[in-house]
Amino acid sequence: MIPEGAYVVAGVSGGADSMALLHFLSRIEGIRLLAAHVNHGLRGAEADRDEGFVRDWCAAHGIALEILHADVARLAREQKQGIEECGRAVRYRFFEDLAGTDGRIATAHTLSDSVETVIYHLATGTAAAGLCGIPPVRGNIIRPLIGITRREVEEYCEYYSIPFQTDSTNFSREYARNRIRLDIVPVLRELNPAAEQAIGRMTEAVSQDNAYLDGLALEALEQASRWNGYAVDRLRELADPVLARAVREIVGRTERVRLSAEQLLGAVRLVREGQGALSVAGGVNLRVENGYFFAVPARKNEWIFPFIPPQTLTGDGRTVIIRMLPREDRGKIHNLLSQNVIDYAIISDTAVIRTRRPGDSFRPAGRGVTKSLKKLFNEMGIPPSARDSLVILEQEGEILWIEGIGPSERAAAGPESNAAWIEVRKHPS
Repeated sequence: MIPEGAYVVAGVSGGADSMALLHFLSRIEGIRLLAAHVNHGLRGAEADRDEGFVRDWCAAHGIALEILHADVARLAREQKQGIEECGRAVRYRFFEDLAGTDGRIATAHTLSDSVETVIYHLATGTAAAGLCGIPPVRGNIIRPLIGITRREVEEYCEYYSIPFQTDSTNFSREYARNRIRLDIVPVLRELNPAAEQAIGRMTEAVSQDNAYLDGLALEALEQASRWNGYAVDRLRELADPVLARAVREIVGRTERVRLSAEQLLGAVRLVREGQGALSVAGGVNLRVENGYFFAVPARKNEWIFPFIPPQTLTGDGRTVIIRMLPREDRGKIHNLLSQNVIDYAIISDTAVIRTRRPGDSFRPAGRGVTKSLKKLFNEMGIPPSARDSLVILEQEGEILWIEGIGPSERAAAGPESNAAWIEVRKHPS
């Protein structure tokens, strides 16, 4: 979770959990620690008090600190979000900016937070993933306190004489999570004093099962993927629990949206029936065309970016990767997937990657003729839903390579070329 020499950004509100986290991290030798505090501009003098408290404690203990002042209420109105959702987005964006590409973000979530999350999901409806609680690690986000309860955190603070501030809104029953913490968890403790630990063990077991099923879904998607769609015949072979996970992953790769239970059932039914279309929340259209299942943004997704080897992000969150082939493999180019091989020597710093445009034409390697993309796509049977998302490599007005089709006649690599492998990788949602 925290390797030697790690750079760790700790989110610190001033409450017991985050102060215990900061104290714990400060005692680990060999890491670079930065505290990060966000004043959301929501609680007036109390928020200013918390900011001053964190500033003073960090100064007294020689801990570097960065502070962000945000008008979350205004941002929430402008972005039409709830206050809590907007505040969380502001915090994590700040933390991510500070952490950069190599840092870790430490948050002070505890076992109690995880239990409250599970109870909330149970009450509002959830799939198995909602019973997994809060994971100890997700990407570069780490949660060192996730195995201990809030009571144990407070005992830690008392033992080490760590001061902390109390947020008055923690006692407001206006918020669902507060009602769970104040009213429901105490009843569970009456049934079992170790209820939180018992629920924690349950979430670990469910997480293991869920990870296994997720793995099956990802493996199936790799086998079914083509033209940025997924072969329905392959998806139909999956059991419903695996197919549901595969559909969620496909939608998540298109837009960062969560399907409701009803929408997920509809999407699974769409795959099973092998025809039709469905619009879901977040501006995503699901449809089956030519035997392939697609998740397509409702808005047309046009983009163009400079192509900077060895990898460049696309406008839809994928990555174009290019790497030189070993010299011993260049004589075997005819045995390789030629659509992924290109002559690296012709690529200059004027190259760009983009989506298709009206009037585009292309001269595919080995065909000896230039055709419009529309005609070429029709001849190759590329479904309409896939066409707008195909990555195009262009240089000074000439298309050199198209995802899923291959290089142009001029860009094709031969045995004596500086051959390179080019591909577009999708990222898990």
